[in-house]
Amino acid sequence: MSEVLDNIVNCNISIESPVEDSASFGTIMLIGDGPLKGGKDLKAVDKYASLAEVTDAGWQEDEAVYKAARIAFIQEHKPDLIYIAVRQETAGAAVETDDTEERLTNLEKFSETVKRVIGAAGWYGLALVGEEDTDINEVAELIESTEKIFAFSTQEEENPLTRKDYMRTFGIYSESADEYMHIAWLAEGFSYNPGSETWAYKMLKGVTASELTTRAMHSLEEENLNYYIPCAGKNITRDGKVVGGEWIDVIRFRDWLKNQMQIRIFELFIKNPKIPYLDTGITLVENQMRAALQAGQKAGGIAETEFDENDEPVEGYTVTVPRAASLSSAQRAC
Repeated sequence: MSEVLDNIVNCNISIESPVEDSASFGTIMLIGDGPLKGGKDLKAVDKYASLAEVTDAGWQEDEAVYKAARIAFIQEHKPDLIYIAVRQETAGAAVETDDTEERLTNLEKFSETVKRVIGAAGWYGLALVGEEDTDINEVAELIESTEKIFAFSTQEEENPLTRKDYMRTFGIYSESADEYMHIAWLAEGFSYNPGSETWAYKMLKGVTASELTTRAMHSLEEENLNYYIPCAGKNITRDGKVVGGEWIDVIRFRDWLKNQMQIRIFELFIKNPKIPYLDTGITLVENQMRAALQAGQKAGGIAETEFDENDEPVEGYTVTVPRAASLSSAQRAC
């Protein structure tokens, strides 16, 4: 190009790409034992798009992790991928035998594996494979301080958690520990966009519905444990609550909405050289907040505007922002 032309007209064309969002509200993380026989490219944490890839990593059909992954992939609305984290070995003491010296090894606790993977991007729902009640309690406590959810299954009508106020953990009653009903339910629930679903009345594949008495169902509901029963010729999940009593879909939608709002506002700051601390700048932030709320309303997680008996609108949400002049110097400095 002509240098003279460049001196007269300085033209720069930029290609803007959206901010990458690493959050995924439809992906499961399984934690379990590594394969008995090593496969190719087995990693401590990896994603798998099919059972064939799980087999390639070394897990065989009779191993628990394979069975759990299979349950996820055979659902009517199967996931595009799942993550699997392998519990790592911790060295033990060396002991002598008649033939050779062996080193005893132990697998790390499930809670230790969770601590290793909790910051990994790309997953939202956690499930353990081969856990005990102690593991469920320890992991539930860890998950409560995150923005993820944790599912477990139990063969008892009594909730195995010592604390009953967890808002990010939910359990489902299953008569068989080997069916991994909680994983089937995660896979099915995650197939819907946040805000568009409930977790009740879902039909699962590869698991057995429980023939429960009315008394047993009431007992489970009092414990905020969910269950899977036959009803009118179909097998369905009930009730769809976390241990703390809130609906699972409400927790998931709230996390999604927060993430949407953060991403939109962050992208606003990235794409603009300056957002002034004036009414014009506040309005730009407000617009992004409203866009996120409108997306949430469209998804079904926020009520549409309705009208009362006096034809007065009842808004599904409200947004209140301050005037720039009303903010103190201390508030502006924050």
